[in-house]
Amino acid sequence: MELSDRKKAILKSIVDNYIATGDPVGSKYLSESSSFNLSSATIRNEMSELEDLGYLKQPHASSGRVPTALGYRTYIDSLMERYFLSIEELQVLDDVLSSKLNEFGALMEEASRAIGDMTNYTSFAFMSNSDGIVDRYETLYIDEYSFLLIMICKEGHIRNRHVKLHDPIDKKMVGVIKVALNEILSGVSSEEITLSVILKFEEKLGRYKAYSSTILRVVYEMLGSFDSEKVHIDGVTKLLSYPEFFNVAKVQSVLGLLEERQKFTRMLKNALPGQTSVFIGDDEQEGATLPDTGFVFHPISIGKKVIGAIGVIGPKRMDYKKVIASLNYFVSGITDSLNDNTLQDNTGENDYGKQEED
Repeated sequence: MELSDRKKAILKSIVDNYIATGDPVGSKYLSESSSFNLSSATIRNEMSELEDLGYLKQPHASSGRVPTALGYRTYIDSLMERYFLSIEELQVLDDVLSSKLNEFGALMEEASRAIGDMTNYTSFAFMSNSDGIVDRYETLYIDEYSFLLIMICKEGHIRNRHVKLHDPIDKKMVGVIKVALNEILSGVSSEEITLSVILKFEEKLGRYKAYSSTILRVVYEMLGSFDSEKVHIDGVTKLLSYPEFFNVAKVQSVLGLLEERQKFTRMLKNALPGQTSVFIGDDEQEGATLPDTGFVFHPISIGKKVIGAIGVIGPKRMDYKKVIASLNYFVSGITDSLNDNTLQDNTGENDYGKQEED
């Protein structure tokens, strides 16, 4: 059913007031404090109809109304006014964005803290570490029985391992290993290291193929050491400042969802690219509900690949206008910068070359 303009205006006013105060909103309050040129009785009738339609609910028989999940969803999708960040808020986010982009994890964590402080909600940064796919390998000769193996991913994540061998090696052999790794295993995940790949790697090593099993075992272990997902949470105690979370069990249920990485991954994949996703209270997501909770995040992508997300968690009555404006501004800035950085990578003018020289 399409809501009338009057019902939309009343619903918007109720949501705005409930977000601001946390108290149920009554018809008398609206008639006295808003611009409605309506009697308290007329507003009460409209509120009753909105309740029958599922947009509002009445916590107690004598109380005012509060929004339901449907009420919040309608508010966010079509009634919410645009929030304009202040000069001070823009400066905070701009300072974060000026961080070095090759320190993506640190940048995300700092941004999470900044947005949490701005909104006074618990914030999180979610990072996907390249799914364990390596952009290139480097090797460094250490002594006649060992060398350093380095994995470098496109987003700058690096792993290294001291590889020890039973038989002596030289710098030429270490160079051959580097070439074989890059030609055969670059861009290959651990699941894709099949028998045919192993045979190609041995063939590429030539007279050094006796070392292939040791090297491949180390490579496989290193690929597995890449955490496919990492979650940084900031300001958990902020939840406890809202009456909705005086019950510690609710806080635990929220944190439990954050710790379940598979659910986070599915939520990211189901999110619309380039858009803020909003989950409200009793909306069921991946088989879980978060009573009295609002959950907002925005994916971050390089090209078409999602590499992470940043978001906030708060009461269902959170200030969605400010949260969405903050996330959109930050993600727009970092996405533009990351994609520009990727274009530079394709020309060879990037920070990875500098890492090689260190």
